[in-house]
Amino acid sequence: MSFHPTSYNGTKSLRAPHPSAFDSDRIKKQLWQRITEKNSMEGWFHPLGFSFSSSQGGTLHVHLPHALFYRWFMDLGKDLLENSARSLYGDSIRIRYEWPGNIYSSLLEKSPSLTTTVQKPEAASWTASFDTFLTGGKNKESIQIFRRALRLSPCTIFLHGTSGTGKSHLLRAAALELKEHVSGPILSLSGRELLALFQRSSELAHNTLASCSALIVDDIQLIEKHHYVQQELCSLLDSLEGKAFILVSCQTESKEYLASLLIPSLYDRLCSYLSLALEEPDLDVRLRFAQNEMERISLPEHRSTALFLARRCFRLRHIRGLLEQVRMSYEQDAVLPSQEKLSSLMNRAGIPQPSDIDSILAAVAAHYGCTSDQLRENNKEKRLTLPRQIAMFLCRDILGESFPSIGLIFGGRDHSTVIYTTRKIEKMKVTNKDMNIQLTELTKQCRNIVPRRKT
Repeated sequence: MSFHPTSYNGTKSLRAPHPSAFDSDRIKKQLWQRITEKNSMEGWFHPLGFSFSSSQGGTLHVHLPHALFYRWFMDLGKDLLENSARSLYGDSIRIRYEWPGNIYSSLLEKSPSLTTTVQKPEAASWTASFDTFLTGGKNKESIQIFRRALRLSPCTIFLHGTSGTGKSHLLRAAALELKEHVSGPILSLSGRELLALFQRSSELAHNTLASCSALIVDDIQLIEKHHYVQQELCSLLDSLEGKAFILVSCQTESKEYLASLLIPSLYDRLCSYLSLALEEPDLDVRLRFAQNEMERISLPEHRSTALFLARRCFRLRHIRGLLEQVRMSYEQDAVLPSQEKLSSLMNRAGIPQPSDIDSILAAVAAHYGCTSDQLRENNKEKRLTLPRQIAMFLCRDILGESFPSIGLIFGGRDHSTVIYTTRKIEKMKVTNKDMNIQLTELTKQCRNIVPRRKT
């Protein structure tokens, strides 16, 4: 299947006003209504963004999250979207597909141009800047170091962390920042696109990559099984050291898992450069993200809805996807969905939900050989002090419970005691390796527990 970023066609009379007078939301709503008339409820439509330009007689710009999404979209919804757009606006409408760093099509269709640079992200990636990257205390220092390094001499930077920590966002932001002070070509590829480039021609790939002033590789774990590509990347890192910016991201659960993904020589090289670990967004970041998204898509300010999603969704992309469904529901019913309906939407979307308080207490009690009731009691038995403090910390960290409510759960303690306790455990997590391991295991266990239904 060919990979064309733009497609044009035909001649039909206009059946709706030209979209030039519409904003993105109205264009999307018109297209969605036409698509659902054809009995299609595919999930490919929700991540799309739209805009219109009057160039060449009128062009409808379809903004996609990334190039790989376009490949998936080609099979599922491209024809249906184009037919719907032309039936609405006429066959003279031009349709152009765009995504952040819209350059990969040129690599597949013809020899790569050595003057290709990353373009400024359009509507679909409006958040991809350092100013719009939401961070709490966890990642603040790493982001500051990352941004400072981009303003110095060329270097290699390795970002790693679990899915949903914002690695792709930061790489796009870095591309924009580098564009301001790097004169040569900037090439941005995913691991899968890097692999396709080498499979097409190793010589062409090496020449193209070696000519960059900045090379950005997102999700390098996608070349896990292709050791020859990893070896080529090792050689490239050596040849470009001090001459070009090399930014690499990897989705990892732990350093041990990271070491198993990459060949030793590549792993050693990446870890010997500036290596920054990104942690999952905390409750405060998720809440601010949900509130910003609700404002962006014109949903009424409703803190309880944003807080509910922030407490139950650990990944920002899940919050964004759910809010797209909330917007569709709001446009139809003129009211925001209840928490019960939000839970139903999450279940249908297959989004894992955190455990409840009882499940957290049970997990901690089982780990330390005590009972949940003993953790709740307001007693000073020494062997229960640490388990109780950890349970308090997890209730705050995972569920986002307020300090006063946690105090009530654990024997009516004062909220100042809970604040002191959670800060103490947070500090131990950083300074004590054994505590870090225990908290990581318990957190992962609690987040995989399905909440028990109350009867």
